[in-house]
Amino acid sequence: MRGRLIAGIDEAGRGSLFGPMVVALFAIEGQRLRELSELGVRDSKALTPRAREQLFDRLRCMGALIRERYVSPEVIDNSSKFRGGRGLNELELKVMRDLIEDVKPDVVYIDSPYRNARRASELMGSVRGVRVFFEVRADAKRSVVAAASIVAKVLRDRAVTQLGEVGSGYPSDPKTIKHLELLISSGHLPEYVRRSWKTVRSDSRLDVFLEGL
Repeated sequence: MRGRLIAGIDEAGRGSLFGPMVVALFAIEGQRLRELSELGVRDSKALTPRAREQLFDRLRCMGALIRERYVSPEVIDNSSKFRGGRGLNELELKVMRDLIEDVKPDVVYIDSPYRNARRASELMGSVRGVRVFFEVRADAKRSVVAAASIVAKVLRDRAVTQLGEVGSGYPSDPKTIKHLELLISSGHLPEYVRRSWKTVRSDSRLDVFLEGL
């Protein structure tokens, strides 16, 4: 009989201009949580790309339950309030709930998409048989959430690498902005571009390509 299954959930790529958002769940028996700290697991943002890749491989070999969901730019655009959707936060919560219901851990800790963690909990609602806790910066506080953050970040980075020379995909990256400018100049927006993002839709040169948004 297995022990209590403790899970963490986090995402990567939420604020990106390009590519998917990846939401990951990492679950392990409670008595094995210490192994994560011993491996050096911590918030993915505090690790180098090489360290993340190495830890990702080790996490995959632990026999833990790992689940991930890729949320496409199209789905993100359709959920945007600009397009009449309920917003990215609620989309993220729905994906997280789907992961929880798939795995059914005993306890799950989630890096809250809201600064008010209680708000996130209210919107998700209860999940039968699962104790769900939202925490702000849970990825920096709990190793099981940090493990999920590593999985999400590595998978997201791999997905962006497949897009070509686009940089990190974030608007703070000069390489990404340069690539976006090239796309705008060409008048062509590939499917990996999030068209609902203000950085994209505010450019009048793309009006003809953004009809319906």
